[in-house]
Amino acid sequence: MATPARKLILDNIGTVLNTITTANGYKTDVTKVQALARGYADVKTGERPFLGYVPELETVEYLPFNHIRCTLTVRIIGHVSGQSQNDRSTKLNNLIDDIIAAVNLDPTRGTNAINTKMGQFQTDEGDPDGRGDGSVLTTLSIVYERSTSST
Repeated sequence: MATPARKLILDNIGTVLNTITTANGYKTDVTKVQALARGYADVKTGERPFLGYVPELETVEYLPFNHIRCTLTVRIIGHVSGQSQNDRSTKLNNLIDDIIAAVNLDPTRGTNAINTKMGQFQTDEGDPDGRGDGSVLTTLSIVYERSTSST
């Protein structure tokens, strides 16, 4: 049996996020990518910049001829460390720019999706209290189709 499109899409997201390095033309060298949403305190200093991704709500719409259109929401969380609030803010904004560029290189997720759209970003702009942390949260909306029996 073929691998389900949903699994291939999630694998693609992990692969794409792992390409975020300065050697690949990005502003950030992501240290660790996991298919897991981890809070800042759960990510060791040596693992930052960190990107985690996790599927959330998925909706289905039944279409004619035994087709289903699925919309999968995936949350990406990123954590950075920095010496000052300005340093953390710069690192977060660079990471956001890199996420946008990487995710939009192939919105079809390797031909497994119809489209990928970024929904929103939420950031603390680098903790001003000086703890050394900064976090960003973003949402992807991925539309793909499958049949009622298999992908």
